[in-house]
Amino acid sequence: MSQKSNPYSNSIIFKSWNVIYPVLIYYVVANLAMSLLAMLVSFLGADYQKQYMALQTAVAAISIPVIFRYYQRDRKEPTAFWERMGAEFAKKTPAQKYLNGVLMFFAGAAAGMALNNAIALSALEEISKGYQEAAGHFFAGGMFFELLGACLLTPFLEELLYRGVAYARLCGLMALPGGNTAEGKKREKRSRMLAMASSALLFGAMHGNLVQFLYAGILGFLLAWFVEESGHFYGAVLAHMGANLTAVLRMETGLFGWMEQTRPIFLGATAALALLTALLLAAIQFQNRRGSAH
Repeated sequence: MSQKSNPYSNSIIFKSWNVIYPVLIYYVVANLAMSLLAMLVSFLGADYQKQYMALQTAVAAISIPVIFRYYQRDRKEPTAFWERMGAEFAKKTPAQKYLNGVLMFFAGAAAGMALNNAIALSALEEISKGYQEAAGHFFAGGMFFELLGACLLTPFLEELLYRGVAYARLCGLMALPGGNTAEGKKREKRSRMLAMASSALLFGAMHGNLVQFLYAGILGFLLAWFVEESGHFYGAVLAHMGANLTAVLRMETGLFGWMEQTRPIFLGATAALALLTALLLAAIQFQNRRGSAH
């Protein structure tokens, strides 16, 4: 039954469930696929924990078509959110779209590193067993699967789900059309910010431990903003890829080892990364507003 033919489609309960159930379906599909693949690997005599990232890559590949169906459905019969995004995306020139992608990739990379540094300065990593286990899994299975899974397939899958579906539907639940009045536009902006914050909390909570909740929650808000700025979820995908790529390169190579030589250098690098993130965000907003003015 389509939303148009469903008499309850405009109720708060229906809209709330509409946000939640794709996430629950993903959770069930991903965990079932992981369990079956782990059993197969164990049956073949391998240690599935050492192959975790390879299995996670396979799970992402299995899950993407499932979640894509929900995204495709929302775009086929466009919701108010995707109609607005479509209008925003159509306004942008090819050069703007390309520049958005480049700037968002580097903004995601800088923000991810700054957040990781800030968390490392606290004691949260040491006291969170859930984070330590998740980090061990993230870097288990070799760099090939870290690049393919953690830096390519998983960012695409998570942005498809959490921004392409969940955030878009949250906007349908929370965003208030403001009309053309100044007060109406302010009200619409506030409601959209609430939807961005809610999607970020959902994204953080699904990571299952305090450290990743904070990291993913803050990054998730930024990723939702990228959707708004680009008029599409591709910007969020590229930013997510940038954040995960720097994490892999940091762990698997000595590329960023200079930051950890002394505490003053580490603090200075963290501040510089935060400033770089802010400058990149300002550049994204400036070039999009400039294009709109034309």
